[in-house]
Amino acid sequence: MPDWSSMFKPELSLWEVIARGTIMYLFLFLVMRFLLKREGGQVNIADILVVVAVVDGAQPAFSGDAQSITESAVFVLTILFWSWVLNWASYHFKPLAFLTAAPPMVLVEDGKLNRANMRKALMNREELMQQLREEGVEDLELVHHVIMEGDGEISVIKKDDAA
Repeated sequence: MPDWSSMFKPELSLWEVIARGTIMYLFLFLVMRFLLKREGGQVNIADILVVVAVVDGAQPAFSGDAQSITESAVFVLTILFWSWVLNWASYHFKPLAFLTAAPPMVLVEDGKLNRANMRKALMNREELMQQLREEGVEDLELVHHVIMEGDGEISVIKKDDAA
């Protein structure tokens, strides 16, 4: 027979659960936003973080581990709250947009490599040329711009005579 009262009785202060959820979400968000730009591909890093954090926060309630259902629910709601707040803030306050979307970075301009931006993107010439070949371009001279978008994808803009 389940112990219904202990199933919903928090073992920690709910404020501590909110504080832990807030601190860990913001920490992971900043680490993933600024260090893992290329690894995200077309999936938003913040979305991946929310899914992982929600699953991890909800797991103890599913398995019956030491945490109560109430603690897990508050943790999940805290993660979803901060995800919504960051998206809302970056939409309404343009100076904060850098938090949720990295600006595009020019890697090639008029057939010339932008070495400084390639270093920032941690991309070497061979990796760039692979991306260009996937777009059907074998020579940098045929390229007007190569841009690493905020989601880590590469956009190739060919010169007019190369189209």
